[in-house]
Amino acid sequence: MSRRFALLVPLLLAGCGSPSDVRRDDDRVTQIFAHGFAAPMIDASGKRIGRAVGKPGRQGLIVAYEVNGLRPGRHAVHVHSTGRCDPPAFASSGPHWSRPGAEHGVDNPKGPHDGDWDNLDVGADGRGSTDRLIPRWHSRIPESGLALVIHAGSDDGLSQPEGNSGPRIACAVMIPPA
Repeated sequence: MSRRFALLVPLLLAGCGSPSDVRRDDDRVTQIFAHGFAAPMIDASGKRIGRAVGKPGRQGLIVAYEVNGLRPGRHAVHVHSTGRCDPPAFASSGPHWSRPGAEHGVDNPKGPHDGDWDNLDVGADGRGSTDRLIPRWHSRIPESGLALVIHAGSDDGLSQPEGNSGPRIACAVMIPPA
């Protein structure tokens, strides 16, 4: 069993409650988990280069994203702790979404961050797509929202604070600030 899958098993099992247990304290997030979202993915110039779509699933919110026009190769994908995407550097998206005390990296014994997602493979045509799960039970979604950020390089799974993944080159607001 891969380490990444092994990390997801406890999350999936913990998310087996009823849809009503999503986020009793935050109606905004509850609505997103119940109804989903659609958001444009923009590049550093503010141009739309793809989209992110969240759809309700049995275990939580399934976030599918697709991009075009990126450099071929592997690109780090992280969820950041602020639902803002102000180009060109997307610094407004804040640091990685994470529980207190966790360190970056799926290969880090003190990690991973909640926002450490797998690298995205972009083909020779500049296109890439995949999906990930935010478990239903997740109670640590910040009032500041969440942004999906793509980096110029791949994530090495260990280096602090962002896996030696280079500048932020694309961003989508998944959950806007309260």
